[in-house]
Amino acid sequence: MRVGVHVPVADGLVKAARRARALGCECVQVFVRNARGWRGRSYATAEVEGFRDTLAAHDISPIVIHSCYLVNLASPDRALREQSLRSVADDMVRAALLGGRFVVFHFGHHMGAGMNRGLRTVASAVRSLLSGGPPEVELLLENSAGRGTEMGAQWGEFAALLDLLDGDERVGLCFDTCHAHAAGHRLDGPRRVGRVLRAVGAAVPLSRLQLVHMNDCRGPAGSHVDHHQHIGRGTIGDVGFRSLLRRRELRGRCAVLETPIERPGDDRRNLRRIKRLQRRGVPRGRR
Repeated sequence: MRVGVHVPVADGLVKAARRARALGCECVQVFVRNARGWRGRSYATAEVEGFRDTLAAHDISPIVIHSCYLVNLASPDRALREQSLRSVADDMVRAALLGGRFVVFHFGHHMGAGMNRGLRTVASAVRSLLSGGPPEVELLLENSAGRGTEMGAQWGEFAALLDLLDGDERVGLCFDTCHAHAAGHRLDGPRRVGRVLRAVGAAVPLSRLQLVHMNDCRGPAGSHVDHHQHIGRGTIGDVGFRSLLRRRELRGRCAVLETPIERPGDDRRNLRRIKRLQRRGVPRGRR
């Protein structure tokens, strides 16, 4: 697997690309607007070229764009849904401009409207995005911890969405380890990792799993609390990540860390730990 981190762009795209290079990233993820805001800023041509050239020169790919956290394409509220649709559509345009391959967003919350209605609402939005967006950009829906009316915690929901989209090849899955573990899909051992991946594959082809968000989990499995932790310091632990990194089903995918930034050097330490676990191979212990 190619591994990298989510890098901030507050100081500009070129500095973000240089940071990815300095950290030793093999792939990278960025926001193209404030994580909790709708507005995105414009980019000068030189800035875009500098970003793309720096990443290309160091073979950092793919480039992943994460939509802002306000996006809720499942919402029964028309104004919020349309604002979300405009935001993700703009993310797709920006992804194409920056050389990005994927735009990642969450299913969202059905807000009491029910899972079936929520799925139909998301499917309608995704169809609109695909018909009007750049053809080279793919959409990845991220699994959730499943708290409240949050959608995307169960693999059957991905299967149902793909059915509603007639299996469109430009739609895939972003597998977040913290969210999966918190939703009750335990990842804290080789057998448990294998069991979860088989469950995913039974619902959707594993070829659809294009991206892994590598985050340890502060809370226990099944807590439904989305709280990321440093690699090896949560309830997934080193044994779980070693198992994930060495799974044959995930070869060729990219893994992006979204671990906490609590003190300088946290990104570097987490990325180094993942690379050490990747080199050490499959753990002997079984659970």
